[in-house]
Amino acid sequence: MGEIDGLQLRLEAARREYAALPREGWGELGPADELTGERWDRGNVLGHVAEMLPFWTAQARVVLGGGGEMGRDSVGMAQRRMGIDSGREAGEDGLLARIDEGMAELQALLADMLDADLDRPVRYRAVDGPRDADLRYVVEHILVGHLEDHLAQVRSLDG
Repeated sequence: MGEIDGLQLRLEAARREYAALPREGWGELGPADELTGERWDRGNVLGHVAEMLPFWTAQARVVLGGGGEMGRDSVGMAQRRMGIDSGREAGEDGLLARIDEGMAELQALLADMLDADLDRPVRYRAVDGPRDADLRYVVEHILVGHLEDHLAQVRSLDG
């Protein structure tokens, strides 16, 4: 089994687990994030995931197509903030449907990739400044791992 196969299995598991989340309302704010200090409720988390999946999947497609840079500029950061802040307005069912669509787009991206594509170099604009990485880092940490981390966060908020 190759790396892409493993990522696909993790994504499929996350997709099932997001679909099985109980519909419990927004709940209380969770603890402050160590990096940003932000405190999110369930709506904030789901709103962020619904926004970040298509954003980062599209960014990874640019790299797969030969691009060498990716990340959020000021417009991308504003989109991120809107996703977080507007989660409650979209409603739980709407957010979970958008998340499922985003995971389907990510599955399609992975289906188009070979393990060798994970070695493609990229200049990644991170919150703390640009850094050199590879597509492996993006797919592993910014997409699949990020999705799993936020699933655990939602579960912790569900109490």
